[in-house]
Amino acid sequence: MKELHLICNAHLDPVWQWDWHEGATAALATFYSAVDIAEEYDYIFCHNEALLYEYVEQYDPALFARIKELVKAGKWHIMGGWYVQPDCNIPSGEGFVRQIESGLSYFREKFGERPTVAVNFDSFGHTQGLVQILAKCGYNGYVFCRPMSWIFDLPAMHFDWKGFDGSSVHAARFEDATIYCSELGNAVNAIKRKMQPWENEDVAFALWGIGNHGGGASRQDLSDIKAFAEEQKANGVTIIHSTPEAFFAKAEPKATYDEALQPCFVKCYTSIARLKRRYAELENKLLATEKICAFADAKTDYTYNLDAFAEAQRRMAMVQFHDVLSGTCIIEGEKSSMQKMDYALELLDKEFGKAFMALCKDYEKAAPGDYPIFVYNPYPQKEEVIFTADFFLLDGICSETEGYEFTVVRDGEEIPFQIVKESSCINLDRSKRLAIKAALNPLSMTRFDVKVRRGKKNILDRTPQSEFIVGDGTEAHFNPETGALNSFVVNGKEYLKGDAFTPIVYDDNADPWGWHMRKVGSGYRKADCKTPLRVVERGDLLTTVESIYGTGKSDIRVAYTLYKDFNYVDITVNAYWNDEGKGLKLEIPVAELGRFMGQTAFGTQTYTQELEECSQRFVGIEKNGKVLTLFKDGTYGCSVEDGKLYITLLNGSVYCAHPVDQLPIIDEKRFNKYIDLGRHEFTFRLELCDEADLDTKATNFTQKPFALNFYPHGAGEKKETPPVTLSDKTITLSCFRKVDADTCMVRLFNNTADSRTCDCTVFGETLALNFGKYEVKTLLYRDGKLVEHDKMLAFL
Repeated sequence: MKELHLICNAHLDPVWQWDWHEGATAALATFYSAVDIAEEYDYIFCHNEALLYEYVEQYDPALFARIKELVKAGKWHIMGGWYVQPDCNIPSGEGFVRQIESGLSYFREKFGERPTVAVNFDSFGHTQGLVQILAKCGYNGYVFCRPMSWIFDLPAMHFDWKGFDGSSVHAARFEDATIYCSELGNAVNAIKRKMQPWENEDVAFALWGIGNHGGGASRQDLSDIKAFAEEQKANGVTIIHSTPEAFFAKAEPKATYDEALQPCFVKCYTSIARLKRRYAELENKLLATEKICAFADAKTDYTYNLDAFAEAQRRMAMVQFHDVLSGTCIIEGEKSSMQKMDYALELLDKEFGKAFMALCKDYEKAAPGDYPIFVYNPYPQKEEVIFTADFFLLDGICSETEGYEFTVVRDGEEIPFQIVKESSCINLDRSKRLAIKAALNPLSMTRFDVKVRRGKKNILDRTPQSEFIVGDGTEAHFNPETGALNSFVVNGKEYLKGDAFTPIVYDDNADPWGWHMRKVGSGYRKADCKTPLRVVERGDLLTTVESIYGTGKSDIRVAYTLYKDFNYVDITVNAYWNDEGKGLKLEIPVAELGRFMGQTAFGTQTYTQELEECSQRFVGIEKNGKVLTLFKDGTYGCSVEDGKLYITLLNGSVYCAHPVDQLPIIDEKRFNKYIDLGRHEFTFRLELCDEADLDTKATNFTQKPFALNFYPHGAGEKKETPPVTLSDKTITLSCFRKVDADTCMVRLFNNTADSRTCDCTVFGETLALNFGKYEVKTLLYRDGKLVEHDKMLAFL
């Protein structure tokens, strides 16, 4: 070794075994100490996470001013540049981009700085989709610590990491007993130990500084390091107080690696399941709201609220934090993180409502007695869908035989519909919900008018049924005794092997990380069917059947909705979970195994069977280009074992129960707070798909059309011209938003390994695009011109 770069940091989780407020006070204390020492000693303090700088700016402006002076002097380095160190498995590709955008925009505004090496020291595994994101956000390096070598080996400490699309960044894993930290007064011994894996390298680096709740450098350690550096000169080693950028500028990667940096702590794919579902809801709500608001801003008097979107995006970035989204924080951290997401959802809901009503209000007034329904379609294609619309009738009817009948009309044409159960359980014919089948205008509004008359009460036909023909050439067959989906046949071929979607109970331990695990759970056993298959909806458009299962102190409802004109089955699972130390999975026996694969950030990952894996909005079994796919919303853990696909819904962990040596994980002689007890709802869609269509179908499943009974008062002006259209349905619209008062951004994704061409039209301007494999493209529309931008962030 000729040169050792010392990177002083103070790893500081803003929330973990403490809540966010204590994270703020720890940041203040750490930054005070770092400033005092930096003004006294010749070294560089490196710190990331814009959130912590925001805390200092808010709570101690004088300290913030001192930090700015040290940054100018080169004695304080803005490291990484992200808003927090996020979980690097669960956010979507767009979610990661917003994490980076929120961080870099802050450091650009406040310090005029822009790091080029990203750091996620403590995140639990890293999706391969990050590579393209890093490269197109202006990064050339990446430093991480987990997963450690005892989980899997890498070809070198420093390597060239390749992405799905062929892009690359230099990456370095740093591993040690104290990882990114050193103990107070013991920095030199830690540095000596950390030098050893790099002894055959010309250039090396070591992370040091008191951490895990702040701290950083100490005067004693800096004095010891100074003496140690003098000793090492005699051995031909130059020791430098440095930065990640300086190390990567000198070091050359020794190998190439083209896979995900996973797995790591596999129970984190499931722990605090309700928080993960809320995060998925927030991410979907942000993207859908940006679309409608950008459209309304261009077509109505609504003004796009950049500040509200930035605030909602920062809250989303906060809860991406790796000890929150992974499910390894204390219960106070869960509660306050849910509060932050609720606040962001409320901000977005307000903007969505304003934009929606601005787009509706100029339509022609409704005829007397009609109930106008407006539907916003978030897809950039004209899609035939079944959506639900709610409205409240002027008068209620209380009768066993008499009720209301309806006709649904669009532009004078009658539209097929079905009366389905509304949310209200008042036994009065007044609050109504209709399932309506129609082709919706892309990225814009479609109006329907519901005409009402008195007539016969809608009586549900509850005749038992276990066989259904749905869509074109698709059949679903159920076991009426177990309530399970027994068969799923497409064009004469069977894709299941009996009793699919059976709830499975498994034995678990209290550890929410899953230390030393590669599989989740043992002792699998089927829940008992308490209520066999029964019909709860039946009509011209759809049928819903359900069964109730029981196990121990818990009940699980599994419901299936089958559509007469669509080739998929929707599944809803309601779990009322009261069994401590037990977990819940769904078991799906498949007729024929193939490639086990699923969605990750801006990519599709191939997984290893018999191991727990993390997939985002879809997971499936692929063979010959056809994928038996399960689309999902906010559920991530999955595995294939013994010919069966398992979806992990809940685990039996206790809040922040970290294994320590050989000690028991928890004290069994006292009350413990188990994470996933309570009420849960999970949604899925089973469909046989072409692999090229998966990303678009996943987006359509998670961002559904929104319908509202709204009474316009205009002269008949319509807002139905789509702001964005795409000529290729396999290209996904990742986002459509405004990035400043005059500029719209469009992000597109080719989720296939094939090159594709696509015409993208934005407000009438068309750009012909050529996509490479898994390529993400970013377009900017300004002053009537549409151009491709080579970075993912508009300000780069």
